[in-house]
Amino acid sequence: MEKKKVMILGAANGQLPFIKICKDNGYYVIVVSIKGNYPGFEFADKSYYYDTRDKESILKAAKHEGIDAILTDQTDASVQTVAYVSEKLGLRGIGYNTSLKFTNKYEMRKAAKDAGVPVPEFEEFNNVSDAVVFAEKIGFPLMLKPVDSSGSRGVSKIDNIDELKDRFSQAQKFSSNGYVILEQFITGIPFIVNGFAIDGEYYNLDIANKSYFKSIDLFITRRCIFESACYVDNEIKKTVLKTNKQLVEGIGLNAGITHADYLYNEKEKKAYLVEIAARGGGTFISSNITPMVTGFNSNKALIDYIVEGIITKLERPLDKVSGYACFALPEGVIESISGIEELSNMKSIKMLHLNDLYVGKRVSGLTHDAEKYGPIIFLTESIPEAEEVIKTIEKTLDIRVITDDGIKGIIW
Repeated sequence: MEKKKVMILGAANGQLPFIKICKDNGYYVIVVSIKGNYPGFEFADKSYYYDTRDKESILKAAKHEGIDAILTDQTDASVQTVAYVSEKLGLRGIGYNTSLKFTNKYEMRKAAKDAGVPVPEFEEFNNVSDAVVFAEKIGFPLMLKPVDSSGSRGVSKIDNIDELKDRFSQAQKFSSNGYVILEQFITGIPFIVNGFAIDGEYYNLDIANKSYFKSIDLFITRRCIFESACYVDNEIKKTVLKTNKQLVEGIGLNAGITHADYLYNEKEKKAYLVEIAARGGGTFISSNITPMVTGFNSNKALIDYIVEGIITKLERPLDKVSGYACFALPEGVIESISGIEELSNMKSIKMLHLNDLYVGKRVSGLTHDAEKYGPIIFLTESIPEAEEVIKTIEKTLDIRVITDDGIKGIIW
C-alpha cells in the first residue's frame, strides 16, 4: 500500500513534533521551507525550498506530489498558505477565509467584535497621516502593531504623536501588505489559552498567567505557568476561558489547534482579545506542555483528523501544572556557563532547550520574541510548586557575558 503524502510547511524546531508524528504514522513527509540549517530537512523524505508564504509555488508542488494533507504548527506565516492549498485541492483544512481571521489582526478584531468579544477600539492604516488623525481622536497611549507579524515584531506602545510618526514606518516593515493596526492601550492581567476544535465542538485545554521581561521595553513573554482548563476554579480565569470559547465558536473554526492571548481588565471585569492563532503555541506549548498538563496530544489529534478523518475528543483530562522559563542576554560574548548539569538532574525539569549557547558565542540584545533563550520546561503538581521551580532555575543557571560595560549576567 502506497504511503500517504503529508506536506508540512516549515522546517525549524517548532515543526519537528508534527514531522516526527507523521513519520511515526508511516507517512511520506514533504517539508517546505526556505533554505537554511533547519532540522526538519533531516527527517523529511523530500524537501522543497520555498518561502512558506508563497501560496502559488507551494500549490503547484502539492499538485505535482499528489499530497493527501498539508499542515503547519507554531508559526503564523504558514497558516494562510496551508488553508489556501488545502481548499484548492479539496483537502481537510480550516478554509482560507477563516485563516485570515486568525492571521490578520484587523480581520481578527472585526471577527471578535462580531462574536461579542471585547476588543480595544482599533483601525488599520497604511499611511501615518491617517493614523495621526485617529490617534488624536481616541487619545494616548496606543498600541501599534503590524497586521500580520508574529513574535512581537514591530509591536510598540505609543505615548505621543512624535513616537507614532517615528515608529510607524518600522512597524510597516514587518507587515506583508504595508498595513498596521493602531488600537487603544488596554491594561490588565495577561493570559494565554490553548484549545482544540473538532467535529463542531471546541475545548479549552489549558490556561496560563504569563509574565513579560520587566527590564526590557517590549511585550515579550519570559515565563508561563499552565494549568488544565477543566479544573479551573478561579473566577477571572473562568471569564477568560468563557471569552475564548465564545470567540472560537463565533469565528466558526471547524478543526484545529488555537493559541490565544488575552488581557483581563479588573475594573471592567472583561477579557480583551490581544490575538488568537489557529496553530499551536511556540516554545513547545502544543507539542510538550499541553500534553503534560492535560494528557491530550492536540498535535496528534489534529494530524489524525487532517490526514485520516479520525475524530479524537478530550476525555478525562489530567490535572497537572507545566510551563516554561526563558531569559535574555545582554549584547556581547559569552564568557562562562554554569548550572545546566544541575538543572538537567532536577526531576521537575523536562526540557532544557539551551543547545545554541556556548562559551565564545556572540549574542545580541532582545528585540523580538524569537531572540529570547530557552525554553526550560518543567512539570509539577501545583502552581506554588511551579513558582518554586522557577526560582530554583533562576538561582541555578548562571551565564556571564562580556559587554562593553563589563561582565553582565542573565536577564530574567
